[in-house]
Amino acid sequence: MRPNYNRQHDPETLAAEIGKGIDDATNALRWCKQHMQERRASETLRIAQLNIAYIALALDWQMEGEMDKAFSAIDHIWWQPHLEPDEINTTPGG
Repeated sequence: MRPNYNRQHDPETLAAEIGKGIDDATNALRWCKQHMQERRASETLRIAQLNIAYIALALDWQMEGEMDKAFSAIDHIWWQPHLEPDEINTTPGG
């Protein structure tokens, strides 16, 4: 998971976070396609599935005007599930 970096709870920030989440899920799916014979591929797909569900929740709550709930959903994303822990970029915005 990416820690909460005291971001502003505004629509533009949320849209950017949702976009990052979609990009991250897309990268995880691409990785899985290239590594289908590895055991981690199925685990990564399950995590990507959860991440996509959190993104969908964030979109729903944003549309309902529930910004705190939307950001809470984004905070549950497990970023870069296809990478080993030592490969993950943990810098803010990374």
